[in-house]
Amino acid sequence: MPRDITTAVLANTDLGDGTRLLEFGAPEMSESMRPAQFFMIGIPGSATLLRRPYSVCGLPGTFEGRPPGALQVLYKVIGRGTELLASLAPGAPITVLGPLGNGFSLPGDTKTIPVFVAGGIGSAPFPAMTAHLSGRFPKPRMFYGARAAGDLALADWFAEHTELETATEDGSTGVRGLVTAPLGRMLERSPNDKLKLYVCGPEPMLEAVGKLAVERNIPCELSLEAHMACGFGVCLGCVVPVRRTGDEVGYDRVCLEGPVMDATCLAW
Repeated sequence: MPRDITTAVLANTDLGDGTRLLEFGAPEMSESMRPAQFFMIGIPGSATLLRRPYSVCGLPGTFEGRPPGALQVLYKVIGRGTELLASLAPGAPITVLGPLGNGFSLPGDTKTIPVFVAGGIGSAPFPAMTAHLSGRFPKPRMFYGARAAGDLALADWFAEHTELETATEDGSTGVRGLVTAPLGRMLERSPNDKLKLYVCGPEPMLEAVGKLAVERNIPCELSLEAHMACGFGVCLGCVVPVRRTGDEVGYDRVCLEGPVMDATCLAW
């Protein structure tokens, strides 16, 4: 059940190239939260009125040496709201509403290989998911794409904890081009492997990977991104088209029915 709390920043680490890892204490949320669920975070007394949605990046035990009950979110400074967030020092108060939405589910079979596909800051839910799967499922394969090497936040962590393959549009590291290219080659090389795809990133990437998975009949969960005013289904500002019975198309809320949705449900 979601809680609305005021807590303190524990750390606000600069990872370079405008990406930061915010840590705060919220033990009352940590036990029930699942990877890819999210928070609505606000700054008390700030000029930015609306809270912003951030996926949980780290749950207790995800990152070694962190305080008990600490949670982490990964974000990139791109506007006034994230600039304010980046200015917060340890001890500063923030308001946190969560856990919200539906998270990733476990593979149905312990022999299933989890495959992560991330685009840019869409890598946010995958540290928590990696830790969630650890010891129960094969080591995840991860395909991580971005515009340039500096946009591959936590790449060193992923290299240690997953079978990582990177792609950058400018060729500064990994394969030059879009991340869907090395993913597609892996699927062609391993047509009989039992896989499940977990995807988070910009909408064109979600659509491309979702269609690829549906064509090949591979289970695939997409973690969607959307602008949100409330985070719990009231404002209807984050709807996406979904398939109903037959050819009928309806709309679901990313904040409530998502952010994680099955690729077969979305009407691209």
